[in-house]
Amino acid sequence: MRLLLLALLLAQAGTPPPEIAPDDFTRLQNAIRPQPGESPWREIDWMTSIRGARERAAAEGKPILVFTAADGSPLART
Repeated sequence: MRLLLLALLLAQAGTPPPEIAPDDFTRLQNAIRPQPGESPWREIDWMTSIRGARERAAAEGKPILVFTAADGSPLART
């Protein structure tokens, strides 16, 4: 499978990408832009302070979610 993928990538390496007509650019840009409701996690009031999150969770009687990544901070603060 890896060999097939490598062969396909090498076969297309010399092919330049097609040009985007100016008339199509805005349409394509709008199509790939996140749509309303598509990423509801972006609407959450995320906190970056553990202490502040603990205090707020205790005051509201809610749990907290701690998210981290193996290769560093998800906020690129490594």
